[in-house]
Amino acid sequence: MRMTMRTIALAGALLPCACGSGSTVFDLCTFRLESTEDFTVCGILLDDLDQLTVGQAAQVAAAWAQGDVPVGFTLDIGVRNPNDGITGPLLDLVQVTDLPWDLYLDADEGSGFDTTWVASGEILDPVEVPGDSETVIVPIEVEFDGLTVLEELGPVAFIELMIAVGGVDGDIRDSEHLGRMVLETEPSIDTPFGTMEYPEPVWVGLDWDD
Repeated sequence: MRMTMRTIALAGALLPCACGSGSTVFDLCTFRLESTEDFTVCGILLDDLDQLTVGQAAQVAAAWAQGDVPVGFTLDIGVRNPNDGITGPLLDLVQVTDLPWDLYLDADEGSGFDTTWVASGEILDPVEVPGDSETVIVPIEVEFDGLTVLEELGPVAFIELMIAVGGVDGDIRDSEHLGRMVLETEPSIDTPFGTMEYPEPVWVGLDWDD
């Protein structure tokens, strides 16, 4: 499935929503990718690396030959509740109760976003988000077999992608690094007025959706 970044941005746009039985209107919580932590490929920690050694590259090649290329990391998602009482109602606190997600990687360094699904999951516990536009971090634990991505890209491009999103520069907020990931989610947000409903799935990328 191939999408442009413009398509993703349009799909992720969050609109004001009237929720619950009343007529109260407020802004939906917004999301963005913040950073990665403890990024490992075949047991190699990439956090402080900008390239693999010959031995580490051989380790990945050996895993490829065995048909199992484990990738694991923590993806930090920023959540913001914009209802600070200045332009609309004040929601002192809301809760993200569900955050089912699908993670996609950009398997093509060229223009556009060539999505390859790699993992799905859900948060384990509700997350409280105050109504002061503070960024609350929701850590998501990601694990997947990178074999499909490796075979699609080849070993050199696969290692470059893993270094880009998980290495020493993996938290840089541009299209060549953290921007080569995108998360699709359909959150459930509990508020004093009831459950906050999103009109469509949210595509979480580099920037806030508001």
